[in-house]
Amino acid sequence: MALFLLGRRFFTCRADINMTAVHAYCSSVASGRQRVNGVDLYYEQTGRGRHAVLLLPGALGSTKTDFGPQLKSLNKELFTVVGWDPRGYGQSRPPDRDFPSDFFERDAKDAVDLMKTLGFSKFSLLGWSDGGITALVAAARNPNLINKMVVWGSNAFISQQDLKLYEGSICLELLPLISCPTLIIHGEKDPMVPSFHPQHLLQHIKGSRLHLMPEGKHNLHLKYADEFNKLVEDFLQQ
Repeated sequence: MALFLLGRRFFTCRADINMTAVHAYCSSVASGRQRVNGVDLYYEQTGRGRHAVLLLPGALGSTKTDFGPQLKSLNKELFTVVGWDPRGYGQSRPPDRDFPSDFFERDAKDAVDLMKTLGFSKFSLLGWSDGGITALVAAARNPNLINKMVVWGSNAFISQQDLKLYEGSICLELLPLISCPTLIIHGEKDPMVPSFHPQHLLQHIKGSRLHLMPEGKHNLHLKYADEFNKLVEDFLQQ
């Protein structure tokens, strides 16, 4: 769900994360900063597999807060996993975070350019919440670079049912441009993203598929990490 629309969501979402997302990191995780588009972006990298995967965190999130179980447990023989802090988040400061009207486009460009700077010519995207929106934009803008994509807790537009603060498109017009195989995961108990959002993504991203988790909430990849990781690994290997 779009960050700039949901003031209340900041606190609810981050509270969920703080209770479940602090996991021990594998000792093989390397970290550093890369200069990308004028800012120093923090990243963490683990694994030695041929299939590169970029993790895109949610609103106000970082690789440490949002993806501990994925950095720790995704198969390191099959995948090289990169987590990053978008500009103004986590350890990618300075600069302070700002929210111009095109910040999803900016984050998408930063994410793709970071991976290219790290030497990855093609890679997959795992995007949660606002990070899922960034992933949708990145996949639409860079069809030749994106291998596969998994998104959850994300939306492409705002409706009156979404807190009634704003109504419009976030990246709705870009969905038909997405050509990579896409897995949409939705927690049926997600209080922040109504079920019509993943259904809309399913209808407008060609060849996409939808997996429902009946007990899943917004942070399903943290609370049900083993199930989520297995689902992602199977999809990425197909």
